Amino acid sequence: MILLRRCFWRCIGRLLFRCSPHPTYGYRRLLLKLAGMRQGRNVRFRRSVDIDHPWNISIGDLTMIGDDVLMRASAPIRIGARCVISQYCTLLTSTRETAPSEIMIEDDCWVATDSLVLPGARLEDGVVVGARAMVEGHLPGWQIATGEPAVARRERVLNTGS
Repeated sequence: MILLRRCFWRCIGRLLFRCSPHPTYGYRRLLLKLAGMRQGRNVRFRRSVDIDHPWNISIGDLTMIGDDVLMRASAPIRIGARCVISQYCTLLTSTRETAPSEIMIEDDCWVATDSLVLPGARLEDGVVVGARAMVEGHLPGWQIATGEPAVARRERVLNTGS
């Protein structure tokens, strides 16, 4: 079954995904499920997302993966619920210098535009990564992180309006 899913994704799944009409999020979710991706409810993938190994990815409910996101998943990528991976972000589980290592992005995180997430990165609940940051290692929960490498700069506080 695994071999069949891999063959499907590599031969026709990627092409069908990329050529899908803009508002067909359900169709793209179905293609990725057929290829072995584990995903929650109402996950949205833009059609320009580039995924090489969907069977190594799991994503929680209500998460959005933006335009031109590159996901290289030779090791597991785990993304929690209610997360946003903004346009032009790159998630790499291996590089030429490192062995494959899991990426873990917990619930309620936002990885802003054009950020790079390197192998072994772990973002705890509620982390916001500023635009064009480079994430390596661990970022503590409910922080706003920026820079290369990304460092927690201040606490993320949600305004409840009361």
